[in-house]
Amino acid sequence: MPFINTIFNNNETQTSSAVEDEVIETIPTPSAKKEPSNTTSNTTSNVVLLNSAAKSLQSSTADGLSAIEQLKSTMESIAAAAEESSGAAEESLGATNQIKVNSSNILKMSMNSAKNIQKLEESIAKASQKITESSENMLRIAKSAEHVSDVGERLSVAGEEISQTVNLITKLAKRTSLLALNAAIEATRAEEKGKSFSVMAKEIRALSSKSNSYAQEIKTVVQDIQNNVKNVQTSIVDTKTLVEDASTNASNNASSMKELVKKLMEIVESVSQSLEEFKELDDEIVKMQLSAETIASAAEESAGAVSEVTQTISMQATAFNQSDSAAKMLESLAKKVEEDSSDEGVVNDLASAAEELSSAIEEIENSMAQSMIALEQIQEAGEIAQDDAQKSAEISKKANEITKKVSKTVDEVNEAIHTIQENFKENVATITQAGVDSKKNLAESEEIHKEAKQIKKSIKYLKKILRKIELTIVQTAALSINGSVEAMRVGELGEGFSVVSNDIRNLAENSEQSLDQINDIVDNLEDETESIIEAIDKMQLIGVKEAEALITLAGDMDENTQEIALNVATFKEIDHKLSEIESALEQTQIASEQTITAANLALSNAQESKVAAEHITNMSQTMANNVSELIEVAALLKDE
Repeated sequence: MPFINTIFNNNETQTSSAVEDEVIETIPTPSAKKEPSNTTSNTTSNVVLLNSAAKSLQSSTADGLSAIEQLKSTMESIAAAAEESSGAAEESLGATNQIKVNSSNILKMSMNSAKNIQKLEESIAKASQKITESSENMLRIAKSAEHVSDVGERLSVAGEEISQTVNLITKLAKRTSLLALNAAIEATRAEEKGKSFSVMAKEIRALSSKSNSYAQEIKTVVQDIQNNVKNVQTSIVDTKTLVEDASTNASNNASSMKELVKKLMEIVESVSQSLEEFKELDDEIVKMQLSAETIASAAEESAGAVSEVTQTISMQATAFNQSDSAAKMLESLAKKVEEDSSDEGVVNDLASAAEELSSAIEEIENSMAQSMIALEQIQEAGEIAQDDAQKSAEISKKANEITKKVSKTVDEVNEAIHTIQENFKENVATITQAGVDSKKNLAESEEIHKEAKQIKKSIKYLKKILRKIELTIVQTAALSINGSVEAMRVGELGEGFSVVSNDIRNLAENSEQSLDQINDIVDNLEDETESIIEAIDKMQLIGVKEAEALITLAGDMDENTQEIALNVATFKEIDHKLSEIESALEQTQIASEQTITAANLALSNAQESKVAAEHITNMSQTMANNVSELIEVAALLKDE
């Protein structure tokens, strides 16, 4: 009790006034043995004590109320910071939830897209293999076409040879006709004996005319065959060119498809890498969610603590106001004591005031103890919010880096898929055109087949004519032999006819030799024509299969085009969701900065609040000391 000790300590002096010095010197300490003293002097000392206690209490309550106003102000700041932190946490939580949803969707879309791309890769690889096979089959068709072209050249040459040989037979027929005319002349010269010669000469002329007619017919047939061969050669050259071009295009197409497969494999690898990065991002988002929830919880706890402190502030203000009123009442009681120290009512009022002050101070001390606990909670919540906000900011930064990296990968995938889409469309167009060309080749090969069939038919007809010529030659030779026999029978008159008969027989033999050559050529021509037909049949067989295969392949590839388009759309959607994630991460970054600012403000105000609370606690302790002194003074007055 410093105030009482100051008053009653005989070893210390007061310098405020001469009266106080005198009072202090004459009033014994409360612990000294009570001895009779001057009543007036004691009363004066008690009045001084009461006035001093009242002033000290008024000063303490004023300081206390000022500290409470400061505490109230800091609580408002802390409440605002808590509200801001709570809002930032809610915004951050909303953003992280959005990121979580988008991240989850991106993971699903990426996984599905990876599976689809793998299937697409397998499908395109198969298509590439089929195209390679088609290219090889087209080369086989081209080789067959080349064979037909080569055979056509030989057929053309054979036709020329037949024409030349037929020309020879025609010449021989004309010479035979002239010889037959000579034979007729010789028959006339032989008169009655030459009648048989005349008949033979007439028959030989008729046979010669037939041979000449047959020869002309052969020429016509050969010309038709050559025209057919020319048509075959023209068509087959066009077919060969088309097929070779188609084979080259198919080969290039297959190479392009292999490159597409390679790019698709790279895309699958990139997507797989993105999936791993997304999983890492997903883990970071979970951490951000936990941080946001922790910050929200800390903000809620801080708001609760602020509410509790605010309530105690009201109680403290009431207690301090009560103390101030009691202090003012002490001044009034001091005057009454000065007037009449024996008034028991005044002494009782003084005791009641002391009790009221004691109760108020006890309320202040109790409420301040609660406030200090709440302030510790606020400080702890601020530190938690600050720590988690910093962690969230770091995670957000890391997540943003991951997102940008993934976004770059997705951009590369998008570009690659777009390129694949464009190239694949060209490949589909090429294969579709190859199918159209195959059908066109089939139509042309059918025309070639008809031409070849016509050649075969013409050769059969040619062989019939050749057999007729052969018959005329045989008959002419037989007549020449008969003529020679008849000439020998006639004797001298038949010598001329004998010579003519020999010449005719020689011409017949020459014609027969030429005819044999023609037959050999025609037989070879027939075989070559058959090989053309077989080659064309083979071309058609392969062509039909290839046309069907290419049309089916074009349909399959068109479906692949749709799959590629779906993947393009998927990765565009992924890119859009990544942009949303980046925006959400920016929001979380801003929210983290707001939370850190709010936490720093809360911590600063919490520290100031603690200083104010400690000051109030000290004030209450001082006031408690003053009250103790008042109680002692009241006891002294009562003893008087």
